[in-house]
Amino acid sequence: MSGPASPVALRQDPRSKYLALVFIGAQRTLAYPRTVLLSLLSNTVWLAISYSLWSAVFDGTSQVGGLDWARMRTYLLLAQSANLLLNASSSVHRMLRLIRTGDIAIELLRPYDVLTSQLAFSAGAALVEAVLGTLVAVGLGLTVLDVLPAASPAAAALFLASLLLGFLVRFMVGLITSLLCLWTKNWLGLHWMQAALLSVFSGALVPLDLYPAWLRSLSLALPFQGIIHTPISIYLGELQGSALLQALGLQALWVVALWGLARLLWNPGRKALDIQGG
Repeated sequence: MSGPASPVALRQDPRSKYLALVFIGAQRTLAYPRTVLLSLLSNTVWLAISYSLWSAVFDGTSQVGGLDWARMRTYLLLAQSANLLLNASSSVHRMLRLIRTGDIAIELLRPYDVLTSQLAFSAGAALVEAVLGTLVAVGLGLTVLDVLPAASPAAAALFLASLLLGFLVRFMVGLITSLLCLWTKNWLGLHWMQAALLSVFSGALVPLDLYPAWLRSLSLALPFQGIIHTPISIYLGELQGSALLQALGLQALWVVALWGLARLLWNPGRKALDIQGG
């Protein structure tokens, strides 16, 4: 006769609720592999298009705006790989869904801070996208594009640190955009505006070094340049010494400032929220 069943082991030290949300965000992403693969495919196709266009540009010249073809190839690959990661940080669609369906009311009843929970969910999704982005970048970089290595081991490490800060800046921009939707039901215009600003001023489409002086100065004064331009500039060794530290500090400053702005919008936004149901 068998003895009594052994008791089920219980977690003695409960996992942080926000760490748990990070794992939930990763699991949700993995639950929809077709969406993840579609995102990966679209970024790869866009990389192929960009590569073909810039290849034609460099066919008749050795340099464009101080960039040679090898550096441009490296820039294109890093920009698209970073986009795959940073797009996962966008909290716009999840927050929009919560606001439009009225489920934001349920979120307000949960035992966690709504804004911090969005960061945790986005971080979980980004973990999955980061693995895929790294695999694609390494595979294409070694076999097809023949990209340049990082300027130095220190540049490689600081590139990762800058990319993390870029992730946070991208998240904050998306979060603020979604919070503006608490005052309006016309969210599509805000989404398009955000996409346009990110594409132009982050360096995702064209390196900021190729912009006219006035547009480049404007881009460097905005937070968007910390999403793509700053990490890649560190990787390529274009930022060194005090300029490098200043760039990282500016990224961190924008993270704090944008998080503060999101907090300022959140409380009055909750009061302005109009949930329509039936």
